[in-house]
Order: sequence, then C-alpha cells, then structure tokens
Amino acid sequence: MLRKTWWGWWVIALFVFVLLIVPYLLPLGGPPIIAPAALTDENGAFAEVDGETLYYVHAPGGEREVVLLIHGFGGSTVTWQQTIPALAAAGYDTYAVDLPGFGLSQKGWDTDYRHATQARRVIGLMDQLGIDRVVVVGHSMGGSVAAHLALSAPDRISRLVLVDAAILNADSGPYSVPAFALEVSVVRRWAQFGLRRGIDSLFGDLLFDAAYQDDAITPALEEGYRRALHTPGWDTGLLGILRDARDNNLPAPVSDIQVPTLILWGAEDTWVAPEDGARLENLIDGAQRVVFSGVGHLPMHEAPEDFNAALLDFLNPAD
Repeated sequence: MLRKTWWGWWVIALFVFVLLIVPYLLPLGGPPIIAPAALTDENGAFAEVDGETLYYVHAPGGEREVVLLIHGFGGSTVTWQQTIPALAAAGYDTYAVDLPGFGLSQKGWDTDYRHATQARRVIGLMDQLGIDRVVVVGHSMGGSVAAHLALSAPDRISRLVLVDAAILNADSGPYSVPAFALEVSVVRRWAQFGLRRGIDSLFGDLLFDAAYQDDAITPALEEGYRRALHTPGWDTGLLGILRDARDNNLPAPVSDIQVPTLILWGAEDTWVAPEDGARLENLIDGAQRVVFSGVGHLPMHEAPEDFNAALLDFLNPAD
C-alpha cells in the first residue's frame, strides 16, 4: 500500500515537472530573430510614440491630401505595397504604419493593443511628423482603428476609407481568448512554444485563407509578410493582441461618423462578411460602397488596379 502511495506521488511530481518546468527548459525554436532595423524598406523609418517604437513608410506625393494607411490583423506596411505607389503617383503624400505588435514595430506582452490605444498612437505619430489632417484608410482590424480615429479625433480626419473592415464585431473577434488564461506565465510560455513551432505552416495557411484568388499571394508577398516573424517579441506580442481583442468597442456608435466615407469590400470575403459592408453603408450617413467581385479579404492584393481606381476616384473624382 505504501509503495502504491509513493508511486502516485512520483507520478504527480513528474506531471508537475513537465507542466511547470519543462517549457522553460525547451528551446522555443522558430524563425531566427533579427533586429528590425535590418529589415526596413528603402523609404522606411522609425518613430518613438508614447514609449513605443513605430515603423512607417513614406512615399512623398504632391500638393494633395495626406493619406495614412493602416493594416489589419497579421498585416503590416507590406499590405499596401501595391497601393502606395499609385497614391504617390497621383499626388498624395502617402504614409503607411505598422501598429505596435505588427510588422517591424515594437512588440511584447506588456504593450496595450486595444484599438483605442492604437488610434491614440496614430495621432501621436501624426503629431511627430507634423501632419494636421489625413485621409485614413483602414483594412480589417485597421478599419476599427480608423473608425476610432474618425469618432475620437474627427478634426484630424478629412475622409475615411474602410476596407473589409472588422468594426461591427470588433470586440468579439474569432482570435480573442480569455485574458485570464494568458496571465498565467506558464500558460503563456507553452503558448509561445506552440506558436514558434507551428507558425511557419500556420502563417501561410492564414494568408491563403484570407484571399479568394490564391495566385495573388506570390512568394515575394508572403516573404514580405513573414519578416515580422523575425522581430523580437513577435510571439508574446501576438498573445497580447489576443488578450486585448475583447476590449475594442468604439467610443460612439458607428452612425456618429460624420466624415465622408468610402467602403471597399471583397464579394467573396470569408473573414469579414460582405453583409457587414452593406450594414456600414446604411449606418454611416452618405457613405459610398464598392464591392469587388471574385475577390476575398485582400482586395488590395487580389484586384490592385480596381482597388486603386476606386480609392483614387473617391479621393478626387474629377480625375
């Protein structure tokens, strides 16, 4: 009987060791970490905003409005690589930003990733760059950040463009998780381990899942998105984003948006329903909506010419 008792205690001790100690002994693995400064674009730069390092790219245009592009979940300035040249060529001073937690911007567990905070950082970046007002273009999650800007700082936003925007259900997205679970350090460590070991296959799968036209996801484009996985803290940053994903309610009803608004949507979007675009059109007074047939969640990649034409027509229909 005593032998059985000791055996049971050994099993429990082994279980505790595996659960609580082993994750700190195992190497995390995953893509090699590289300093973000070694991964920048020719027209890229960093700025310090409220203690966070933000990466942005800038394509000088002409005398027309300043356009600021905000990516979605898993995105970065790479999202706009086919949009930025078209805007700059048409005379628009164009910026794209990596929000903290994404791209080459700062990442980590202790950062606040709520959309209201991200919107304040965008205003801080505008202040640093001496930009008074912008046309803000937000894709998916970035559409929620853009809507926060239009509602909380309408004097800084001249026009709003929402691209397959995750706004109507921004506080209960599919990638949110109970915050209390990730607050346990050993759970977070196991999650890091799983992310780093499985991210290579998961990342590619998600990118192709977002698109309806797979041929739009070229190897070069996929590699561009993947550079974020080489930056310090990308895994704990992602966990922080998931932690904060349930606290993203807009500061006012979306119907309170008063700036001229364009809604762009892929008809085959399976990530954010096209019906949400129709609802946003009805909720925002005077909003225009353009739907791209045969296109999924990434119209800027899947139909770049049509996407750019719709965007430029909204910015300056006289052209």
